[in-house]
Amino acid sequence: MPVYKYQALNQEGLKVKGEVEALNLEDFFNYISKEGLILLKYRTTFLSGKFAFKRIKRKDLAEFCHNLAFLISAGVPVLSALKDLQETVVNPLLKRKIAQIIADMLTGTPLSEAISKTRIFPPVVIFLVKIGEETGRLGKTLEDAAKHLYRVDEIISQTKRAMIYPVFVLFSISSAFLFWLLYVLPKILDIFKQMQIKLPYTTIILMKVVEIFQRHYLLILSISVLLTMMAIVLYKYHKTQIFIEKCLLKIPIIGFVKRSNFLAFFFEYFSLLLETGIDILRSFDLMYNSLRTQLTKQTVLRVKEKITAGISLSEALKQEKIFNPFDIRVVDVGEKTGRLPEQMKILADYYFTQIQNLIQTISKVLEPLIIGIAGIVFLIIIIALIGPIYELISQLGKL
Repeated sequence: MPVYKYQALNQEGLKVKGEVEALNLEDFFNYISKEGLILLKYRTTFLSGKFAFKRIKRKDLAEFCHNLAFLISAGVPVLSALKDLQETVVNPLLKRKIAQIIADMLTGTPLSEAISKTRIFPPVVIFLVKIGEETGRLGKTLEDAAKHLYRVDEIISQTKRAMIYPVFVLFSISSAFLFWLLYVLPKILDIFKQMQIKLPYTTIILMKVVEIFQRHYLLILSISVLLTMMAIVLYKYHKTQIFIEKCLLKIPIIGFVKRSNFLAFFFEYFSLLLETGIDILRSFDLMYNSLRTQLTKQTVLRVKEKITAGISLSEALKQEKIFNPFDIRVVDVGEKTGRLPEQMKILADYYFTQIQNLIQTISKVLEPLIIGIAGIVFLIIIIALIGPIYELISQLGKL
């Protein structure tokens, strides 16, 4: 969508600058006219919505929804609230999107449709805004959307933090090991060769490994990079992605993190939507559009199909391996007592706490394990190096 950057005079005669996305030049001129501006000059640029989405953080969207909800609840008209927010927003791309929302609303477009056209808000936010417009509770639904975005952002951030530490430690140890293989060990082993002493089997094996790596390290690294790129490409295909996701779920720590992340998101989403009054089948549709991986999408789709066929939610979840017996019991109680949103909230909080606890304990659990593995590898190397040194000292003692 084209972006129009302009300079104009406002009603007070002051020069102002701005930018707005519009479908065409006519919409841009309509926006300038309805804003009461006198256009001085403008230029057109292009920015893809996909690129803009990548640069606007979820926290920025949550803050926008929270501030808009506060202004609307305080009695400020929606257009006035949007203009006030446009002046205070720091993110230039979000500022541009707000200008686009204002431009669309000036033509009579509802807020829900205007924010949908920006392509930066998740489906649940758009749907909540639409409900707020229909029920006259826009401030409340926007605040619910803000809390949801904050919570989802925290869940994703916690999950990333849980995975960063082991990845960093493994990368550091691997880098140190490569340094030894490429620079330290070759020089030491060359000295052993020149001394023409009898070498133990551990040293001979280590020398062979170093020689192979020295000769073919470019090939080994190229194959590793190629395999990584192939995995990334294959991950885009639905069947391959599902297979990879199932394998990841079986890995002890990674599987626990991914499972907890999905369950926290699943129950958080349901709690929000059911409290708002959205029916359960519509909630499944919105969740399906918000998920990123095919395994979780297929899980949600299967549960929806079972509920459509007349099975209760707890029974439908029971047939999916990703849900735990505890989840099913809590959901079953919620269905029987008519307090399903509250029970969903309990589960969302439970898994959110699980991820937080994991972050606090993961370093304590993984650090000794990784250090132990690294210690064993370097111990083998040291033993392989000590053997020839001991043999050399023995020969010198005989002399």
